[in-house]
Amino acid sequence: MERAGGERPVTVDNEAGVVVIGDGNQVGFGTGTVVRSAYREQVRRIAPPELIGREEELAELAAFCRTGAGYRWWRADAWAGKTALMAWFALNPPAGVRIVPFFITARLGSQNDVVAYVDVVLEQLAELAGEGLPAHLTAATKEAHLFRLYGEADRACAARGERLVLLVDGLDEDRGVTTGPEARSIASLLPSDGRVIVSGRLNPPLPADVRADHPLRNPRAVRILPPSPRARAIRAEAERELKHLLAAGGLPYELLGLVTTSGGGLTADDLAELTGDVPYRVRDLLRTGPGRTFALRGGGYLLAHEELVVQAGEMLGPRERERWRGVLRDWAERLRVRGWPADTPAYLLHGRFPMLRAAGDRDGMVEYALDAVRHDRLLAATGGDGAALAEIGAAGEAVLARGDGPGLVTTLLRLALRRAALRDRNGQVPAELPVAWAELGERDRASALARGLEPASRVPALCAVAELLHTEGHMARAHDLLGEADALARAEHRTQERPFVLWAVGDSWLAVGEADRAESVMNALPGVILRRRPLLALIAFRCRAGESERALDAVREVREPRTRALGHAIVCGALAASDRTPEALALARSEQGFGRALGLLRIAEALRAGAAGTGEAAGLVEEALAVLADEEPAGGSELAAELITALVAAGAAGRAEALAVEPGTSRHGEAMRLALVKALARQGDRDRAEALSPLLLSESSRSHARAALVEAWAGADDVDRLLPVLAALTDRFSRPRAVRAAIGALVRAGSVEEAEALASSEPEVADPWGWGLKVALVRALTAAGHRERAAALLARVEQASRAPRREDAAPVLAAVAEALALAGHLAPARLLTDGLEAGTDRAPGLLRVVRALLATGRFEEAERQAGGARGNQREYLDGLIARGRAVAGPDALSREFDRPVAQRGCVRLSGDGVPRPLLPAPETAVPVAEVERRAERALALSGEGRGDEAARELDRAVAAARGTLRYTAVPLAAVVRAQAVLGRRAQAAELLAEASAYLRLADGRREVSFVAHAFVAAGLHDEAESLVATATEEANEETATLRLDLAEALARAGEHGRAEALLDGLARLGLARARAYTVLALTHPDPVRARETTALALHVGPWYEALPGVLRHEPAALPLVLEEAGRLRRALEV
Repeated sequence: MERAGGERPVTVDNEAGVVVIGDGNQVGFGTGTVVRSAYREQVRRIAPPELIGREEELAELAAFCRTGAGYRWWRADAWAGKTALMAWFALNPPAGVRIVPFFITARLGSQNDVVAYVDVVLEQLAELAGEGLPAHLTAATKEAHLFRLYGEADRACAARGERLVLLVDGLDEDRGVTTGPEARSIASLLPSDGRVIVSGRLNPPLPADVRADHPLRNPRAVRILPPSPRARAIRAEAERELKHLLAAGGLPYELLGLVTTSGGGLTADDLAELTGDVPYRVRDLLRTGPGRTFALRGGGYLLAHEELVVQAGEMLGPRERERWRGVLRDWAERLRVRGWPADTPAYLLHGRFPMLRAAGDRDGMVEYALDAVRHDRLLAATGGDGAALAEIGAAGEAVLARGDGPGLVTTLLRLALRRAALRDRNGQVPAELPVAWAELGERDRASALARGLEPASRVPALCAVAELLHTEGHMARAHDLLGEADALARAEHRTQERPFVLWAVGDSWLAVGEADRAESVMNALPGVILRRRPLLALIAFRCRAGESERALDAVREVREPRTRALGHAIVCGALAASDRTPEALALARSEQGFGRALGLLRIAEALRAGAAGTGEAAGLVEEALAVLADEEPAGGSELAAELITALVAAGAAGRAEALAVEPGTSRHGEAMRLALVKALARQGDRDRAEALSPLLLSESSRSHARAALVEAWAGADDVDRLLPVLAALTDRFSRPRAVRAAIGALVRAGSVEEAEALASSEPEVADPWGWGLKVALVRALTAAGHRERAAALLARVEQASRAPRREDAAPVLAAVAEALALAGHLAPARLLTDGLEAGTDRAPGLLRVVRALLATGRFEEAERQAGGARGNQREYLDGLIARGRAVAGPDALSREFDRPVAQRGCVRLSGDGVPRPLLPAPETAVPVAEVERRAERALALSGEGRGDEAARELDRAVAAARGTLRYTAVPLAAVVRAQAVLGRRAQAAELLAEASAYLRLADGRREVSFVAHAFVAAGLHDEAESLVATATEEANEETATLRLDLAEALARAGEHGRAEALLDGLARLGLARARAYTVLALTHPDPVRARETTALALHVGPWYEALPGVLRHEPAALPLVLEEAGRLRRALEV
């Protein structure tokens, strides 16, 4: 009888994902990627080593996944082989099918209720949908996101030509419905549409919360699974063994108690230590005695079947299970007291936390998540902090789920501080460091380290490690990592970072041969300009793969001239290189102008590479130059540079030089000369390239040329020629890559000490901390065979890059001081600001320090530090300081800190002080500050009973506001608020309509927030939400910030429910919402909800952003805050 699933083994990474795609009955990656999730290892632990006699069922499952719809509910008695079939199929799906599995089981801790189902499935669906895991969801919002992501993931799969299938095994094992009257069942959360496979016992009663019209209630969905004869035999033997273990006492009974209670994962050595027996006896008994009772997965033992878990638990009883939990607890405590030594068992590092979670031991979870020494051991064992951060998140979720209670805020504060400490030590780790470890053979360490980096570094780090693994033949692991990087990149909504991470992922998909995946990533980029680079790379790849027609189809869809011309030329060159010169020529001559010329030159380059094509190539060069004789390239300097590069590649360097160097040949002469130097250097004519470089006029061009020359000389291992060029290169943007090339050449030449000196002596302008260059040195040493030296240096680099930095500590300390001062704790706040220096002229960090100095009354010091600000940032800070001097009391000062300010063609939003450009203001316009003062005077006069004067002042304010609307709506909220108070709601609505019209005409999203705030001030909350929703249809950092601003405004207006709903909707973006939740906590009238919201603020973002809420609603946390502030202060003094 054949083994189902073919011959290739299933490779599982215990940190890898579980959305699986296969080729027939084998796990494969040709049509998709495995989505990362730690859950896949659990599926592997459940699956049998082989599946016998299930060919018919596998075929029916595959047919349903490919063509079916609705539900398939496989039913059978216990021990029929249901779970074995489902687990095997989940790991071996048919081609083009994405399976999202969940196995309801008590064998694997915390996996038998709706909480586990939502966590596991939500993670898989989110990453499959390209959103990444929604960050910091609460229990109240997870289910809503789950239902949304069912549809999003299905649509994402359909767009790639794939079919999504949800698979849930053991539906009758759901224990969540027994936990209380408010509990939900897993069945109630299964989607009504889509493709779903479930399995369970014969004739199980459905939970009461499953709707009457749910597909599970349709008897046509049921399939009866015939029992497996082999499974029956295993059952009989296992049950006999279980009874024997319970009756035997001694070591067999102890092993049963420990394996049952631990949730699985204890090794033979662990069990020997816990029982006091010798490892040999333990292994021998587990292997030869009750062989049907225990299973070995990943070096750890677990009970071999779900039914055995239930039976063993019932037979042991609650008191005995608690006794064995105590044994495990005491074991962990002994290791903790010893400082978690290097030989700490893996179960205590990785397996105990899931057991605590399964047992509902929140206090134990928190204790483990706060153990810094254990986290250090985890880092040493895995190379990363991903597992520790996950524990902190899970512990926080568990505490939040319990709701308000003693220590809620303090506990979340401790967890937030621990999370900050872990993130701080990863924030400056170079993105190349993980792949450097991988090149030294530390692949697991590299993967774990990459996963602990900040998102902007995590994606390129994962990509680099994946490419290396692929070249070493580890295909499955490479695809796993790239799938993870892909999901992270698609979930990146920061406008500045998104293109770079998507480009990195697309390049890596091409590097491992996955053109379709690369194309999908490219399509996630907005606009032709951002897509140009990956599109040209994709066209070149398809040509190399013999898919010239697909490449040409992609070119034909392009309308932008430069991209079309470049893509067209790539296809022409590829056809010629494939001995299809007539087709190539016809294609080139089908274009006009530059497109034709560049196509001909690419053909000439390909022919010149052949043995007998030199003469024909020369003719094509002349034809190309004739085409361009009377016209400038339509793409300007970029296409002019492309022309020079193509001429050199086609063997016409002399003609290229004549075009670039002769005066009056082109208005793009500088770009052409730079392209000439670079092309000659790449082609090997380095002497001529260096001779021509003095013709470059701008310092920027000379720097780029020098960098190209250094790289060229380095490629030729000519150290003597590259060093003088490098010495003349001082440009901060061009020098780093040149230094990297020089380091590699020096190492290859045997000048290791000189390479080390170069990496260590670089000025800060090129490499602020020297870590990136030192990693480049490590990689060069590794490639040259100096592995021990490389490993020692890399360890030192990693340790140094994790050390705290002064420039990171100062803004945090300033934020703490400001919060303390505004909360009335002025004395400790002044101590923190004594001698506090921003250490930077950059806007956010400097602004933090200036605000702290103002809050603590250090006005002269604030003025001194503001004097070092750049440009009009100085004017903004001077105005802030003047207003800070003028107001009295912390509340008034806090309002000034939050006030947006318009000045000199820019508006500065609260919180960062970074300028946003405005439309030009007419000279006759009333200054924004004066408009706001008129509205405030109107309110004051009205409050004094001077109605007529108030009306006149309000008229002046409205008239002035109308004059400002054409360039900013900054003062609109103040004016509308005054209109509402004075009973002019109709006029306020008219002014708001006018402002909205200008907003649309100006197409300025930067103004949306001010108009939305004005709607809120008028009490028009629906209109405010509608306005922001229309402006934020595209999810990115800028639009999410607008929604955060609106949430704050609604909270201040007392619309707490609206604010909460808006913030919950931002969870998918993974943004830090701590500030907005803090505003909500400060304004909420219910003290219980205020404390819960403060705790949530601590959970979702930087702890110092939530500090105002902490100080107001949890005074007992003050000593902890002061302790952390003292630590930060000491870090600055080092």
